Amino acid sequence: MGHTILEIRQPGRKPLQVVVAGELEVGRDCDGLLLVDEEVSRRHARFADEGGVLMVDDLGSTNGTALNGREIDRPMVMGAGDVVLLGATEVRVLSGDARASAPGSRSTTVAGGGPRGTVMKGDPTNVVVVGPQADATAQARATSIDRVAAAVEEERPDAESLAADGDTVTIVFSDIEASTERAMALGDQQWFRVLGTHNEIVRRRVKEFGGREIKSQGDGFMLTFPSARRAVQCCIAIQRDLTGYADDNPETGVRVRMGVHTGEAIVDAGGDLFGKHIIVAARIANLADGGQVLASGVTAEITSSRGDLAFGEPIEVELKGIGGTYRVCDVLWEDGGA
Repeated sequence: MGHTILEIRQPGRKPLQVVVAGELEVGRDCDGLLLVDEEVSRRHARFADEGGVLMVDDLGSTNGTALNGREIDRPMVMGAGDVVLLGATEVRVLSGDARASAPGSRSTTVAGGGPRGTVMKGDPTNVVVVGPQADATAQARATSIDRVAAAVEEERPDAESLAADGDTVTIVFSDIEASTERAMALGDQQWFRVLGTHNEIVRRRVKEFGGREIKSQGDGFMLTFPSARRAVQCCIAIQRDLTGYADDNPETGVRVRMGVHTGEAIVDAGGDLFGKHIIVAARIANLADGGQVLASGVTAEITSSRGDLAFGEPIEVELKGIGGTYRVCDVLWEDGGA
Protein backbone atom coordinates (compact mmCIF):
# COMPACT_ATOMS: atom_id res chain seq x y z
CA MET A 1 0.00 0.00 0.00
CA GLY A 2 1.35 3.45 -0.98
CA HIS A 3 1.54 6.48 1.21
CA THR A 4 -1.41 8.86 1.47
CA ILE A 5 -1.55 11.87 -0.84
CA LEU A 6 -3.10 15.09 0.48
CA GLU A 7 -4.22 17.90 -1.79
CA ILE A 8 -3.96 21.29 -0.09
CA ARG A 9 -5.91 24.25 -1.43
CA GLN A 10 -5.16 27.67 0.05
CA PRO A 11 -7.08 30.81 -0.97
CA GLY A 12 -5.54 32.35 -4.07
CA ARG A 13 -2.97 29.56 -4.50
CA LYS A 14 -2.61 26.66 -6.90
CA PRO A 15 -3.41 23.25 -5.39
CA LEU A 16 -0.44 21.51 -3.78
CA GLN A 17 -0.06 17.77 -3.27
CA VAL A 18 1.83 16.35 -0.30
CA VAL A 19 2.63 12.68 0.27
CA VAL A 20 2.60 11.85 3.98
CA ALA A 21 5.11 9.11 4.74
CA GLY A 22 5.11 9.61 8.50
CA GLU A 23 3.98 12.64 10.48
CA LEU A 24 3.31 16.13 9.14
CA GLU A 25 2.45 19.33 11.02
CA VAL A 26 0.76 22.19 9.16
CA GLY A 27 0.38 25.79 10.27
CA ARG A 28 1.66 29.33 9.75
CA ASP A 29 4.82 28.82 11.82
CA CYS A 30 5.53 25.17 12.56
CA ASP A 31 8.11 22.45 11.94
CA GLY A 32 6.36 21.16 8.86
CA LEU A 33 4.34 22.63 5.99
CA LEU A 34 3.89 26.40 6.33
CA LEU A 35 0.62 27.88 5.12
CA VAL A 36 -0.08 31.53 4.28
CA ASP A 37 -3.75 31.43 5.37
CA GLU A 38 -4.13 34.06 8.13
CA GLU A 39 -7.02 32.06 9.66
CA VAL A 40 -4.65 29.16 10.34
CA SER A 41 -2.83 29.01 13.69
CA ARG A 42 0.97 28.82 14.04
CA ARG A 43 0.72 25.08 14.84
CA HIS A 44 -2.71 24.13 13.60
CA ALA A 45 -3.04 20.42 12.85
CA ARG A 46 -1.09 17.19 12.50
CA PHE A 47 -1.51 14.47 9.89
CA ALA A 48 0.06 11.06 10.53
CA ASP A 49 0.33 7.88 8.52
CA GLU A 50 0.08 5.14 11.15
CA GLY A 51 0.63 1.81 9.43
CA GLY A 52 -1.29 2.84 6.33
CA VAL A 53 -4.07 4.55 8.31
CA LEU A 54 -4.20 8.34 8.00
CA MET A 55 -5.00 10.25 11.21
CA VAL A 56 -5.70 13.95 11.70
CA ASP A 57 -5.52 15.82 15.00
CA ASP A 58 -6.03 19.46 15.96
CA LEU A 59 -3.09 21.03 17.84
CA GLY A 60 -5.11 23.47 19.93
CA SER A 61 -5.73 25.86 17.05
CA THR A 62 -7.69 29.06 17.54
CA ASN A 63 -10.28 28.44 14.81
CA GLY A 64 -10.44 24.67 15.11
CA THR A 65 -10.14 21.84 12.59
CA ALA A 66 -13.17 20.32 10.88
CA LEU A 67 -13.36 16.87 9.24
CA ASN A 68 -16.15 16.62 6.67
CA GLY A 69 -17.85 19.62 8.25
CA ARG A 70 -17.62 18.46 11.89
CA GLU A 71 -15.10 19.99 14.29
CA ILE A 72 -12.73 17.44 15.81
CA ASP A 73 -11.51 17.29 19.41
CA ARG A 74 -9.44 14.11 19.19
CA PRO A 75 -7.42 12.18 16.56
CA MET A 76 -9.69 11.02 13.76
CA VAL A 77 -9.25 8.52 10.92
CA MET A 78 -9.35 9.89 7.37
CA GLY A 79 -10.04 8.08 4.13
CA ALA A 80 -10.03 8.83 0.40
CA GLY A 81 -12.32 11.76 -0.41
CA ASP A 82 -12.44 13.10 3.16
CA VAL A 83 -11.96 16.85 3.53
CA VAL A 84 -10.35 18.74 6.43
CA LEU A 85 -10.92 22.47 6.78
CA LEU A 86 -8.24 24.61 8.49
CA GLY A 87 -9.34 28.23 8.47
CA ALA A 88 -9.97 28.91 4.78
CA THR A 89 -7.63 26.10 3.68
CA GLU A 90 -9.02 22.80 2.44
CA VAL A 91 -7.09 19.54 2.75
CA ARG A 92 -8.48 16.62 0.76
CA VAL A 93 -7.36 12.98 0.83
CA LEU A 94 -6.62 11.68 -2.65
CA SER A 95 -6.32 8.08 -3.76
CA GLY A 96 -2.87 6.69 -4.48
CA ASP A 97 -3.08 7.23 -8.23
CA ALA A 98 -4.62 10.70 -8.07
CA ARG A 99 -1.43 12.67 -8.65
CA ALA A 100 -1.59 12.33 -12.40
CA SER A 101 -5.28 13.17 -12.73
CA ALA A 102 -6.18 15.83 -10.16
CA PRO A 103 -7.09 18.94 -12.22
CA GLY A 104 -4.87 21.95 -11.68
CA SER A 105 -2.58 20.16 -9.23
CA ARG A 106 1.20 20.08 -9.27
CA SER A 107 2.56 16.74 -10.35
CA THR A 108 6.34 16.23 -10.30
CA THR A 109 7.38 13.99 -7.41
CA VAL A 110 10.29 15.19 -5.27
CA ALA A 111 11.54 13.15 -2.33
CA GLY A 112 12.44 14.91 0.89
CA GLY A 113 12.04 18.45 -0.44
CA GLY A 114 9.45 20.96 -1.55
CA PRO A 115 8.41 22.98 -4.56
CA ARG A 116 9.47 26.54 -5.10
CA GLY A 117 7.09 28.77 -3.16
CA THR A 118 6.26 26.10 -0.60
CA VAL A 119 7.99 26.43 2.75
CA MET A 120 9.03 23.44 4.81
CA LYS A 121 10.55 23.90 8.27
CA GLY A 122 12.42 21.39 10.37
CA ASP A 123 13.61 18.15 8.78
CA PRO A 124 10.90 17.01 6.34
CA THR A 125 12.51 13.63 5.67
CA ASN A 126 9.21 11.85 6.26
CA VAL A 127 7.32 13.96 3.74
CA VAL A 128 7.35 13.96 -0.03
CA VAL A 129 6.07 17.17 -1.62
CA VAL A 130 5.08 17.12 -5.27
CA GLY A 131 5.40 20.22 -7.41
CA PRO A 132 7.17 21.87 -10.37
CA GLN A 133 10.59 23.50 -10.27
CA ALA A 134 11.55 21.68 -7.08
CA ASP A 135 15.24 21.67 -6.26
CA ALA A 136 17.72 21.36 -3.43
CA THR A 137 17.01 24.90 -2.23
CA ALA A 138 13.71 23.71 -0.80
CA GLN A 139 15.65 22.19 2.07
CA ALA A 140 17.32 25.49 2.96
CA ARG A 141 16.36 27.33 6.13
CA ALA A 142 12.73 28.39 5.72
CA THR A 143 11.67 31.65 7.34
CA SER A 144 9.00 34.32 7.32
CA ILE A 145 11.17 36.01 4.69
CA ASP A 146 10.74 32.99 2.41
CA ARG A 147 6.98 33.05 2.83
CA VAL A 148 6.73 36.74 2.05
CA ALA A 149 9.05 36.43 -0.96
CA ALA A 150 7.06 33.50 -2.37
CA ALA A 151 3.77 35.39 -1.99
CA VAL A 152 5.15 38.54 -3.61
CA GLU A 153 6.67 36.60 -6.48
CA GLU A 154 3.23 35.25 -7.33
CA GLU A 155 1.56 38.65 -7.09
CA ARG A 156 4.20 40.45 -9.23
CA PRO A 157 4.03 44.09 -8.10
CA ASP A 158 4.55 46.82 -10.68
CA ALA A 159 8.27 47.46 -10.19
CA GLU A 160 8.42 50.62 -12.28
CA SER A 161 5.76 52.34 -10.19
CA LEU A 162 7.89 51.72 -7.08
CA ALA A 163 11.09 53.22 -8.47
CA ALA A 164 12.59 56.68 -8.66
CA ASP A 165 11.92 57.96 -12.20
CA GLY A 166 11.57 54.37 -13.43
CA ASP A 167 15.26 53.74 -12.70
CA THR A 168 15.98 51.63 -9.61
CA VAL A 169 14.08 50.20 -6.68
CA THR A 170 15.54 49.13 -3.34
CA ILE A 171 14.04 46.08 -1.67
CA VAL A 172 14.21 45.28 2.04
CA PHE A 173 13.26 41.99 3.69
CA SER A 174 13.12 41.48 7.44
CA ASP A 175 11.94 39.03 10.05
CA ILE A 176 12.38 38.28 13.75
CA GLU A 177 15.22 35.94 14.64
CA ALA A 178 14.01 32.64 16.19
CA SER A 179 10.39 33.83 16.12
CA THR A 180 8.97 30.35 16.66
CA GLU A 181 11.02 29.80 19.80
CA ARG A 182 10.21 33.30 21.08
CA ALA A 183 6.51 32.79 20.48
CA MET A 184 6.51 29.46 22.31
CA ALA A 185 8.44 30.92 25.24
CA LEU A 186 6.20 33.97 25.60
CA GLY A 187 2.83 32.38 24.86
CA ASP A 188 0.33 33.59 22.29
CA GLN A 189 -1.10 36.54 24.19
CA GLN A 190 2.23 38.13 25.08
CA TRP A 191 3.73 37.23 21.70
CA PHE A 192 0.92 39.04 19.85
CA ARG A 193 1.63 42.16 21.92
CA VAL A 194 5.35 41.95 21.08
CA LEU A 195 4.56 41.34 17.42
CA GLY A 196 2.24 44.35 17.43
CA THR A 197 5.03 46.56 18.84
CA HIS A 198 7.48 45.24 16.25
CA ASN A 199 5.04 45.85 13.41
CA GLU A 200 4.23 49.36 14.62
CA ILE A 201 7.92 50.29 14.74
CA VAL A 202 8.54 48.94 11.22
CA ARG A 203 5.50 50.66 9.69
CA ARG A 204 6.14 53.99 11.41
CA ARG A 205 9.73 54.12 10.18
CA VAL A 206 8.82 52.98 6.66
CA LYS A 207 6.34 55.85 6.38
CA GLU A 208 8.90 58.31 7.77
CA PHE A 209 11.54 57.32 5.21
CA GLY A 210 9.22 57.26 2.21
CA GLY A 211 9.05 53.49 1.77
CA ARG A 212 6.18 51.21 0.88
CA GLU A 213 5.04 48.00 2.54
CA ILE A 214 4.58 45.46 -0.24
CA LYS A 215 3.77 42.41 1.88
CA SER A 216 3.78 41.28 5.48
CA GLN A 217 3.05 37.85 6.91
CA GLY A 218 3.50 37.08 10.57
CA ASP A 219 6.79 38.71 11.54
CA GLY A 220 8.12 39.02 7.97
CA PHE A 221 8.09 42.17 5.83
CA MET A 222 8.95 43.08 2.27
CA LEU A 223 9.45 46.81 1.78
CA THR A 224 10.49 48.94 -1.20
CA PHE A 225 12.06 52.37 -1.42
CA PRO A 226 12.71 54.63 -4.42
CA SER A 227 15.88 55.79 -2.61
CA ALA A 228 18.58 53.28 -1.62
CA ARG A 229 19.97 55.73 0.95
CA ARG A 230 16.63 56.14 2.68
CA ALA A 231 16.12 52.38 2.65
CA VAL A 232 19.37 51.87 4.58
CA GLN A 233 18.54 54.77 6.91
CA CYS A 234 15.15 53.19 7.59
CA CYS A 235 16.76 49.86 8.48
CA ILE A 236 19.12 51.62 10.87
CA ALA A 237 16.24 53.47 12.53
CA ILE A 238 14.24 50.24 12.94
CA GLN A 239 17.21 48.43 14.50
CA ARG A 240 17.83 51.28 16.92
CA ASP A 241 14.16 51.44 17.91
CA LEU A 242 14.03 47.70 18.53
CA THR A 243 17.26 47.83 20.52
CA GLY A 244 15.77 50.57 22.68
CA TYR A 245 12.64 48.51 23.20
CA ALA A 246 14.71 45.44 24.16
CA ASP A 247 16.76 47.49 26.63
CA ASP A 248 13.55 48.64 28.32
CA ASN A 249 11.86 45.23 28.04
CA PRO A 250 14.58 42.57 28.31
CA GLU A 251 12.11 39.70 28.72
CA THR A 252 10.18 40.46 25.53
CA GLY A 253 12.78 42.13 23.32
CA VAL A 254 13.33 40.74 19.82
CA ARG A 255 16.18 40.84 17.32
CA VAL A 256 15.43 41.41 13.65
CA ARG A 257 17.34 40.24 10.58
CA MET A 258 17.33 42.57 7.56
CA GLY A 259 18.59 42.42 3.99
CA VAL A 260 18.75 45.25 1.43
CA HIS A 261 19.27 45.07 -2.34
CA THR A 262 18.96 47.60 -5.16
CA GLY A 263 18.18 46.73 -8.76
CA GLU A 264 16.83 48.13 -11.98
CA ALA A 265 13.06 48.44 -11.99
CA ILE A 266 12.69 47.72 -15.71
CA VAL A 267 11.12 44.30 -16.13
CA ASP A 268 10.08 42.11 -19.01
CA ALA A 269 6.50 41.06 -19.66
CA GLY A 270 6.77 38.20 -17.17
CA GLY A 271 8.32 40.29 -14.42
CA ASP A 272 11.39 38.05 -14.33
CA LEU A 273 13.99 40.75 -13.75
CA PHE A 274 12.21 42.24 -10.75
CA GLY A 275 11.52 38.69 -9.56
CA LYS A 276 15.27 38.05 -9.45
CA HIS A 277 15.81 41.17 -7.35
CA ILE A 278 13.19 39.91 -4.89
CA ILE A 279 14.99 36.59 -4.53
CA VAL A 280 18.40 38.25 -4.11
CA ALA A 281 17.09 40.57 -1.37
CA ALA A 282 15.38 37.68 0.42
CA ARG A 283 18.48 35.47 0.27
CA ILE A 284 20.64 38.28 1.65
CA ALA A 285 18.20 38.82 4.52
CA ASN A 286 18.30 35.11 5.30
CA LEU A 287 22.09 35.34 5.69
CA ALA A 288 21.77 38.00 8.40
CA ASP A 289 21.75 37.37 12.13
CA GLY A 290 19.43 39.02 14.60
CA GLY A 291 20.25 42.71 14.95
CA GLN A 292 22.13 42.72 11.65
CA VAL A 293 21.48 44.61 8.41
CA LEU A 294 23.18 43.13 5.33
CA ALA A 295 23.31 45.17 2.13
CA SER A 296 24.16 43.98 -1.36
CA GLY A 297 27.32 45.37 -2.93
CA VAL A 298 25.17 47.41 -5.31
CA THR A 299 23.29 49.07 -2.45
CA ALA A 300 26.48 49.77 -0.51
CA GLU A 301 28.15 51.31 -3.55
CA ILE A 302 25.19 53.59 -4.25
CA THR A 303 24.84 54.81 -0.67
CA SER A 304 28.45 55.06 0.55
CA SER A 305 29.60 58.05 -1.49
CA ARG A 306 28.63 60.69 1.09
CA GLY A 307 30.44 58.94 3.92
CA ASP A 308 27.55 59.21 6.36
CA LEU A 309 26.70 55.49 6.22
CA ALA A 310 29.21 52.95 7.53
CA PHE A 311 29.70 49.49 6.02
CA GLY A 312 31.86 46.54 6.91
CA GLU A 313 34.30 44.93 4.50
CA PRO A 314 32.46 43.29 1.59
CA ILE A 315 32.45 39.50 1.41
CA GLU A 316 31.60 37.14 -1.43
CA VAL A 317 28.67 34.81 -0.80
CA GLU A 318 26.69 32.27 -2.77
CA LEU A 319 22.95 32.83 -2.75
CA LYS A 320 20.91 29.65 -2.96
CA GLY A 321 18.87 29.31 -6.13
CA ILE A 322 20.56 32.29 -7.83
CA GLY A 323 23.91 31.03 -9.08
CA GLY A 324 27.26 32.75 -8.96
CA THR A 325 28.59 34.87 -6.10
CA TYR A 326 27.39 38.21 -4.73
CA ARG A 327 29.10 40.84 -2.60
CA VAL A 328 27.36 41.75 0.65
CA CYS A 329 28.33 44.24 3.36
CA ASP A 330 27.36 44.59 7.00
CA VAL A 331 25.67 47.95 7.69
CA LEU A 332 27.46 49.24 10.80
CA TRP A 333 24.40 50.90 12.29
CA GLU A 334 25.67 50.72 15.87
CA ASP A 335 28.81 52.68 15.02
CA GLY A 336 27.70 55.12 12.37
CA GLY A 337 25.07 56.10 9.83
CA ALA A 338 21.80 57.86 10.46
